[in-house]
Amino acid sequence: MIGCTSNDTIEQTISEDDLLGVWNVSELYTEIGTTGAYFDGQSATGAYSGVGSDFDMTALFEENPNNFYTSGSFTFNGTISFLNEQLTTQQVVDSIPSFISPASWSLLDNTITFSNADEAVLSNIFYYSNDTLRLKSSINENILDELNAEQIQQLNSVLNLSIDSLTVNADVYLTLTK
Repeated sequence: MIGCTSNDTIEQTISEDDLLGVWNVSELYTEIGTTGAYFDGQSATGAYSGVGSDFDMTALFEENPNNFYTSGSFTFNGTISFLNEQLTTQQVVDSIPSFISPASWSLLDNTITFSNADEAVLSNIFYYSNDTLRLKSSINENILDELNAEQIQQLNSVLNLSIDSLTVNADVYLTLTK
């Protein structure tokens, strides 16, 4: 894995032409992840981590109009930790998480803005070469709907309560290669 801090910057300026074309999705993971469970007006916080594997996915940056699409799949393995208990999830993902695909995109000062009907996500380019693009985005998402009934039951038993929502705050790192 590649780690970076908020002070990581690249020296070169990336152009839209640098992004265009088909890229292979080769890595996705989270860092600095926290989760919050909300129930009956109360909350509990915990840790969150996730990592992708078995990548068979491409990403396409198009121009005029600037659209971003993914196709294929990968496996996402997530871990939620509350009160010294861990809940692990594993799911096959058929698009980069819906917060950025499909989307329109724009580039300004080495930051890509992915926008769809629901929201806009800023992704900082922290590494670029002709064949590798590494992005960092921050998410704050409710993931309760992404868990199956067994996982929700396990989480409810760990907290000894029935949760109303489950949010994840994390930095998401995505590596694309040509």
